[in-house]
Amino acid sequence: MANPCKQKRFVSHGGDVWGFARKHNIPVERVLDFSGPINFLGPSSKAVEAVNQYANLIKFYPDPNPVELKTKIAGYVGHGVDASNIILGNGSIELIYMITETFPCSFKAVIPVPSFTEYEKAALRVGGEPVFVKLPDNFKLDVEKVKKAVTKDTRIVSICNPHSPSGTLYSKESVLDLVEFCNREKIIVSVDENYIEFAEKGQDSTMAGYAKKYENLFVIRSVTKFYGMPGIRLGYGIATESLIDTLQTVRQPWSINSLAGYATLAALKDTEFIANTKRIIAKERVRFAEMLSEIGGLHVFPSVTNFLLVKILIEKVTATVLKEELAKEGLLIRDCSTFMGLDDRYFRVTVRSFEENLRLVKALKKALEIAYEK
Repeated sequence: MANPCKQKRFVSHGGDVWGFARKHNIPVERVLDFSGPINFLGPSSKAVEAVNQYANLIKFYPDPNPVELKTKIAGYVGHGVDASNIILGNGSIELIYMITETFPCSFKAVIPVPSFTEYEKAALRVGGEPVFVKLPDNFKLDVEKVKKAVTKDTRIVSICNPHSPSGTLYSKESVLDLVEFCNREKIIVSVDENYIEFAEKGQDSTMAGYAKKYENLFVIRSVTKFYGMPGIRLGYGIATESLIDTLQTVRQPWSINSLAGYATLAALKDTEFIANTKRIIAKERVRFAEMLSEIGGLHVFPSVTNFLLVKILIEKVTATVLKEELAKEGLLIRDCSTFMGLDDRYFRVTVRSFEENLRLVKALKKALEIAYEK
């Protein structure tokens, strides 16, 4: 098995259906993607309608200060957040990179792992040094262990809540403990809440309500995952006005296109889509986890999101081999061996419809048998 503590080579994320289709000579429309944790229901129909309605506006530069969009986002977030506490980004990725650009060279970034690889890449890009803190086997946030990793050179701690790739939800109290500690040390805590809307207790766990109180708190979200719009590229950060002002000094101009803004406005207003997504994902997540758990040799970790992390208990079978076997059926899963802190015994699958999930389960049983016999 691969060493989970060894530095990993940067690779593409889940959801690369284009590369998968080219590699295996499969038409992209025939790829069933379980690797990218995107809402399988797709975008809100109202968001698509908004793109069509406002398509003629592409002849203008985007609004450099879309106040209406920021106001709508602030109202959607709630918890006392104002438009002045919102900064927009070209997906959450731009915001993850943007915050590191405010630090002096040679800073250290503490990252509990496994986690999203872009936190590490963002630090390295501007001369920072990633410091990894291995999470326990259940992926709970060990706040005291993270605190011990902090030094005088630490400028940022990056976490995701709910956690990716496990789907674990951290309590507000544990994250707040870390924020208060780092606030005393003048260290930014970046909390990536890209999956918070999937969690039943997401509103109880979000740090958005503390963004106006703590100068060192930066909450990041996007419309990519829950709203099924990865191609739109719109993310938003929540922070104090002073931190927002600092971020504006390094922000790229016109990074938010007009159609992304209108699609987001429409999506956030679509309460029927929101309720339907929460209901269906929650139902199918439970059924999918049960079906996977019934397969011998697999351990399915509990999740509050739209994805499930699975550990292979059969010693001679790897996620890499399973991925290749499933590819023959046009099925794409996320091999998690590229996550710092995990090895080739782990893979991740996105919750889709019951019929699609059942198709993967059947193919997975067959792939496990083939892999075991090799």
